[in-house]
Amino acid sequence: MKEGMSFAGIDFLVDDTPTTTRIGTDEDIDLRQLRHHTKNALQRIMGLIAHAPGLCDTPEGAAMARQLERRIQLSAAISDALFGLTHAPEAMTDRLRSLCGHLTELMREPEQVIQVGVCVRGDCPTELRETVLRVAHELVGNAVKHGMRRRHRGRIAIRLHTERNRHTRLIVTDDGNGFHGRPKPGEGLSLAQLLANQHGGSLTLSSDGRTIAVLDLPHAGL
Repeated sequence: MKEGMSFAGIDFLVDDTPTTTRIGTDEDIDLRQLRHHTKNALQRIMGLIAHAPGLCDTPEGAAMARQLERRIQLSAAISDALFGLTHAPEAMTDRLRSLCGHLTELMREPEQVIQVGVCVRGDCPTELRETVLRVAHELVGNAVKHGMRRRHRGRIAIRLHTERNRHTRLIVTDDGNGFHGRPKPGEGLSLAQLLANQHGGSLTLSSDGRTIAVLDLPHAGL
């Protein structure tokens, strides 16, 4: 389990595309062009912020510029973990840790201290990885937005366990406010449920003082 993750010096704007020309499918070429376009656009936006006349002449303006740059970097890092928006996706464990850490950092209040722990066991099947990441995005986002609302400190634990040839299970637990009765299904939970349904899976929520969300996805053919 990885604790106390740090997000300083995010390098999502570094171009990792090989300099040698390679032949790829139409989809490969489309993704490379999308990543190239997105990096150029984000670099341009960050350049405009850095050189906006008068913006950094006051402490307040400088603080706003730093916050804008930080939020752009965090949003891009989340998009990379989900979809490989500005560079090719990394290994599943790295993507899940990056997604959950950067999402928490983006959504928490400035004075909040939220610990994020990520544990991965087994090899999640390739065809389920995007679904797991997208559901994790919604569940962790809900944990920060609702579970940690008005709390100074908290902890979110994310566990991904794959049993070979059986199923993959994602568990997101937070020690926040919890809930009573049936939680109201907002847009995030509705999206997560739809994603689970696409693979014949299930999504359940329970509370024992903590909020526990469980995604179960059966492996194909079982």
